[in-house]
Amino acid sequence: MLAPRLFAARDLGSRDNSLNLVRLLLASVVLYSHAVGLSGAGSGIAWQGQGLGEWAVVGFFVLSGFLITGSRERSDGGRYLLNRVVRIFPGYLLVQAFVVLLLAPAAQVVNTGGLGGYLGTPVTPLNYMFSNLLLRISSYGIGTTLAGLPVADTWNGSLWSLYIEFWCYIVIGVFLSWKLPRTRAWPTVLLFVLSAATHVAVSSTGPYNNSEFVTLVSMLPYFLGGAVVYKLRDHLPMRALPALACTVAAVALIVWSNQFGAQLASPLIAYVVLWLGAVLPSPSLVKIHDISYGVYIFHFPVIQFLVLLGLHRHGFALLLLVTVLLTVALATASWLGVERATMRWTRGLSPWGDLHQAAR
Repeated sequence: MLAPRLFAARDLGSRDNSLNLVRLLLASVVLYSHAVGLSGAGSGIAWQGQGLGEWAVVGFFVLSGFLITGSRERSDGGRYLLNRVVRIFPGYLLVQAFVVLLLAPAAQVVNTGGLGGYLGTPVTPLNYMFSNLLLRISSYGIGTTLAGLPVADTWNGSLWSLYIEFWCYIVIGVFLSWKLPRTRAWPTVLLFVLSAATHVAVSSTGPYNNSEFVTLVSMLPYFLGGAVVYKLRDHLPMRALPALACTVAAVALIVWSNQFGAQLASPLIAYVVLWLGAVLPSPSLVKIHDISYGVYIFHFPVIQFLVLLGLHRHGFALLLLVTVLLTVALATASWLGVERATMRWTRGLSPWGDLHQAAR
């Protein structure tokens, strides 16, 4: 029953949680938001200057801050870095290859009737693949393969966040290399305060030349808000009334300031997201198999290709349904065939063995 779970105190350290489900729901929100925009169906739902998908990315960052901080405290520096690389890069490289080798050539055929010029028209597929190899997206498009679409120069607009998130991994990884931040909570709280203050200072100065730096400064407080909740986890049982209070306080801060209210509220947002992960019921398969990352990285090119084929002209509902079905299939294949397998392999386990056990 859901009602008893809502009001029961839960241990944040428990593995009996629904965080995979929460991540999958957040990825689904991003999918929906992008489907609206890419199909030309409207501007989508927005609140306080941010679209629904952008708020879902905030949820990803606070949750990631909580989980990655725990991962760093349980690992030495080398193992921590290896785990982060292995979790991000196999799926990332797979989706890039999927676009270059399958979707973009097919789009070229749809647009021109053949593959002539595909390999030589800037931005070339090789340039797209190799210039984006290390997460920093230098090229979003491939030639004119998306010509005529509402968003005609972007094959995968979801990938920008991975570069920023990996920088967050580096920040917390280096910070927790010292003994004091590992053994005490207050240094992490101080780092969060400094990150929020830096965001306030940068956002108050007006336009800044380095947009990636501005993006990192704006997203880092979310990640560190999750880190703060991890450090205080022993004092924060998951209960409904504190979650409600955190929700009200977070909304008040965000309404108070579009510019930095959400960053200041990030520990509150983290608590609410983690509370949902503690109380929501989840299918056992979702607890074991985490396809949320695959949904996040595959849905954008799938939508673009379906829009290129004109599926959106038959109604947004059909576009959304086909997108979900194809994306879930691709995400599942990515998880079972590449992501999970690579994680198990680096731990000395059989890559494709024991499908009833989560890869951790």
